[in-house]
Amino acid sequence: MARVTIQNIADHLGISKFAVSRALTGKSGVSEQTRRQVREAADRLGYDQRRRAPQNIQAIEVIFKDRTTANRELWIDVQDGVDSEAQRAGYAMTVRWTSDVSLVERLAADASGLVLIGPQSAAIFEAVDAGPTPAVVVNHVVPPLLALDQISATDVEAGVYVARYLARLGHRKVVYAHGRLGYPGRIARMRGFAEAIDAIEGMEVREVAFSDDQAADDLREAIFAMIEDGFEPTAFFCGSDGVAVTVLSELMRMGLRIPEDVSVVGHADYSIATQISPQLTTVHMPHRQMGVAAVRLLLGRANDSPELEGLPPQRVNLVPHLVERQSSGPAPSRSWRGRLRQLMTDPGE
Repeated sequence: MARVTIQNIADHLGISKFAVSRALTGKSGVSEQTRRQVREAADRLGYDQRRRAPQNIQAIEVIFKDRTTANRELWIDVQDGVDSEAQRAGYAMTVRWTSDVSLVERLAADASGLVLIGPQSAAIFEAVDAGPTPAVVVNHVVPPLLALDQISATDVEAGVYVARYLARLGHRKVVYAHGRLGYPGRIARMRGFAEAIDAIEGMEVREVAFSDDQAADDLREAIFAMIEDGFEPTAFFCGSDGVAVTVLSELMRMGLRIPEDVSVVGHADYSIATQISPQLTTVHMPHRQMGVAAVRLLLGRANDSPELEGLPPQRVNLVPHLVERQSSGPAPSRSWRGRLRQLMTDPGE
């Protein structure tokens, strides 16, 4: 016979699992009538009350899959937002790097809530979803219909906006540079970018990908292939600022002027965007604010906020904005292909 869970009791009574957890652990936030109904339902359904979580302490557990993920600049910014908002609300924050389901379950039992940052395993999502502790996911993608709140950003919209921005500057042949493949946010931005371009008469887009974000040789070969095919791009939209720096640096090394010959647009607005010359036009992502929003939503669930009462899990997308700097400008009126003839004849030079 399957073990009865808090979610089973919640579904039986038509209330949230957080209300069930509060009733079983003796916490405030539920009426005495609800508390009595929950306990009676738990007895009828055969819920093992020895598995109840102890009284929560005022702590928020931040879970990363591993240290490599935690050290990426965007997730560091998200963590900083979580930390600042947790402190403001009077909560401590603890950071863990783990894919151990049993450990996450033990952490959840002693925490006010969980914030899952970045990619996670399916087993972690399932365990947290089944548990009684409020949790919020901060990531581009979650499993379909996962019953947890999610904070992300409008990646598809960002792609649409950049496409229209370049079109207004007169660019008609453009490139989306993924950099290394496999990042859901980059794929989503490409989708918006391509859909917007498809709706603009006379505008074309090509995609390029590299073995690594810093693989300038891959970019160089892709440019030569496009030129041989008669496609001379005047703008690049890049999957990240790191990719944009690779593109910008290699184009300049090949003798092209930025932005007089080619415009380059990045994504994220990392510190590197203003540490190069020309400084990078990029989409500023509200990574820190995503952490702030995650804590506010998490504590709203944990404290049974009236604004969230009766609402299902939410998908909250924060809106970025374009920061226009020196690496973008009007489309050139003349071809720059002639400058590459010697390099195309002898790519080793």
